[in-house]
Amino acid sequence: MLYIDEDARQGGQSGYVGPEWWATAYGSWRLAAEIEAMQRFPQFRLRPGGEVLAWEGSLVSALDSGGSYRIRLTYPSRYPDEPPQVVIVAPELDPETPHLLHLNRPCLFLHWGPGNGYDPARSTAATMIAWTALWIHAYETWQRTGDWPGPGA
Repeated sequence: MLYIDEDARQGGQSGYVGPEWWATAYGSWRLAAEIEAMQRFPQFRLRPGGEVLAWEGSLVSALDSGGSYRIRLTYPSRYPDEPPQVVIVAPELDPETPHLLHLNRPCLFLHWGPGNGYDPARSTAATMIAWTALWIHAYETWQRTGDWPGPGA
């Protein structure tokens, strides 16, 4: 299988065509590291699907009477140069929720780069799932108190 990067799809100059990231020599090594890191979350399963590679599983809130959240993390075609996309599949969230992007995507970090958020050299799917667990804790705190804990965006 081949992919065409987003610039090429939109008529840009790049036009890079190549194998899925996980089919390259670096990608094979990186995928093995991703699988090892995700052992911290044994309830998640890697779901290959043609040109898409995604982890699916559930996170359960640590708060009393907290909920269960079905999560999907999808790798973009230009991973790790672009971060994986996390979606809370269920339950449906209030669209007025702070720090929630469109389509039930939690805002997990403010900036890219070392010390700021997503870092292509260090961040893994496990990093993103851990950040999602923190986001869920903040979400449930907001539901109960009306205040989002931590700094605002």
